[in-house]
Amino acid sequence: MDDYRQRKESFVSNLNGTTLYETGAMMINICTTYFLYQILQSSFSKSRTWNYFSEYIIVVIPLIFATTALSSFNHLLHFILCGISLLIYLIRNPSSSSERQSSHPNSSYSRILEVFRGQMFIVTCICILAVDFPIFPRRYAKTENYGYSTMDLGVGLFAMAHGMVSSEARDKQTKIKDLFLENFILLLLGVIRLLSIKYFSYVEHVSEYGVHWNFFLTLCFMKLFASCLLFITKNVPLSIAVSLVFHQMFLLHYLQFDTYLINSNQTRIGFIEANREGIFSLSGYVCLYLIGVYMGKYVIRNEREQCFKNIIFKFTIASVILCAISYNSSRKLCNFGYITSTTGLACMTLAGFGVTQWLLVRKGYSTESALLKSVNQKGLDVFLLGNVLTGMINLNINTIDTPDFLALSILIIYTIIITSSAYFLPSIIKLLMKYVNLSKH
Repeated sequence: MDDYRQRKESFVSNLNGTTLYETGAMMINICTTYFLYQILQSSFSKSRTWNYFSEYIIVVIPLIFATTALSSFNHLLHFILCGISLLIYLIRNPSSSSERQSSHPNSSYSRILEVFRGQMFIVTCICILAVDFPIFPRRYAKTENYGYSTMDLGVGLFAMAHGMVSSEARDKQTKIKDLFLENFILLLLGVIRLLSIKYFSYVEHVSEYGVHWNFFLTLCFMKLFASCLLFITKNVPLSIAVSLVFHQMFLLHYLQFDTYLINSNQTRIGFIEANREGIFSLSGYVCLYLIGVYMGKYVIRNEREQCFKNIIFKFTIASVILCAISYNSSRKLCNFGYITSTTGLACMTLAGFGVTQWLLVRKGYSTESALLKSVNQKGLDVFLLGNVLTGMINLNINTIDTPDFLALSILIIYTIIITSSAYFLPSIIKLLMKYVNLSKH
């Protein structure tokens, strides 16, 4: 058992990642699968169950293969899917029964952000389990110190997506009790994850976040600190500048915490030292969250006015510039290089979704994805269920010796459970929050 634990830990340790270009090529697939489903949607039965399976096959299955068996052919996969989509788009029109949408009555709503965040949750859930199997390329797994990888950038994009749909991005007043309730749930999930890992002696990579820290805790304090900063300044660009200068110039450069965090062989005496990676990268994630808020505001405003060309043009230019100036990226430090590369990929993906929305609306196709809408609305439930199932599978299966065909079968069953739960079942987290609010009255 000890030998297996060591093998498992080394399996996800000391990795160097891939290029930013390959990571971007993998990410753009999420736009193509969404576009393909939307132009085929009118051909499917109106049965809710049939619609779920058709959307699962077109949207989710290609993403599973893009991150596993077909990872070496991502460019080819993208061009094939994109070619098929454009060919169908050009030679046929949506049926008269299609749900045509030209505008949204809710001024704080964005279809682009909905499908972006929904796809991010699906890809995240695929990766957190797939990384434990040999079929998942090691270059896509989290890097040890510096570098680019799908999972590294996915963490940052997840944090940004959290900001894009926040109440601040939608110009809605945040109630203090709602803010603390939401963060309390994240804190509770973080504590439950910690206790579960220690109780079941689950294999963990300590240098990722620390001995006790985890991503649930990062999400909790990231949102709390960002909301407090916005409450003080009321100015998103200023808040971004303050958090970036504090994190990069003061914490990492002036205090030289970059060396302190990279050297994981140092002693871990006390809570702060034991969890230094999670604690001292937090201000960097606050910056990413605030950038997400700013981008969310911009997308919502332009999509409401159907200025898709603004979204496409400006985000494409921003993507090129940000990716060009990115260097020495480190997820562990959440440094300037990591922030620029993550923001650059987010801009590229949003520009891609801007193109798909423009094409769909221009020809009268429906832009609504029932599956992605459900996943987006129940994002925390999806992420929690993905973590629970990943833990259960790892406790019962020798993942690092699992044949590729069996690994793919497990991933398909796992994603069906997660997506069907989001599609057909109510949100447990929202029911819990509703119950807590009612019990106070």
